[in-house]
Amino acid sequence: MKTPSLAIALVLTLAWTPTLLAKPAGCAAVGPPTRVALVELYTSEGCNSCPPADRWLSRQTAGSWDTRQVAALAFHVDYWDRLGWKDRFAQPAFSARQRALAAQQGSRTVYTPQVLLSGRSLPQWQRPEVFQQEIAHLTAQPAPADLRAELFPGPEQWRVQAGGHVRAPVARGEIGVFVAVYQDRLDSQVTTGENAGERLRHDRVVRALLGPLAIDPDGRFAHTVSVPLPGEFVARDAGVVIFLQRLQSGEVVQALALAACAD
Repeated sequence: MKTPSLAIALVLTLAWTPTLLAKPAGCAAVGPPTRVALVELYTSEGCNSCPPADRWLSRQTAGSWDTRQVAALAFHVDYWDRLGWKDRFAQPAFSARQRALAAQQGSRTVYTPQVLLSGRSLPQWQRPEVFQQEIAHLTAQPAPADLRAELFPGPEQWRVQAGGHVRAPVARGEIGVFVAVYQDRLDSQVTTGENAGERLRHDRVVRALLGPLAIDPDGRFAHTVSVPLPGEFVARDAGVVIFLQRLQSGEVVQALALAACAD
């Protein structure tokens, strides 16, 4: 059986201008020498068990997690939309991503809320001791890749430069580069469905996901992507996460978070 692809249709411009990355810039980041864990929350405004998970992610990103150790993204899926409330942050591509990752781990079932840690499902994410142990295990490992990112915000689109080097040789198509644009401080007044009457707040909501972008056989890559900005976008509440993912197993080998430049 063919493994479902993690590929997502790209709306981007690919180019690379090394001189731009060499210039000082307000929005730039370089990955640490240790591995960074990527937390993915799959959620929906139509699911009444999801708000506690959304609040958990908001609490962690607001104070508990160091972005040099943990990067976080919330993917809103659309398969709850037919049950009474349409989540305006949901995208079919995010549901497809969740299904592909589940299939790679031998499951045909997707559900919300679900937490993945560096590409692996973590059902015990609500147990702090288990979660912290997993984070500590990952972040104690040397970084398997060097990552760098630079962000050039504009009024209608963001330009993101992502470059780096995977230290071990890479087979063609083995690892892909992904660029996610996220936004904090989003909220909705839900009027129908399982969460009717609730005002829901969300952080780290993925507004765009581009990838997989290629890595050369020597492990090096350099990409520039242009991301059209969605509605309700507030740049000061947003940022990007660059991550490298094995396309057959779904393992995220390294990640790098970069908040937008201050106004």
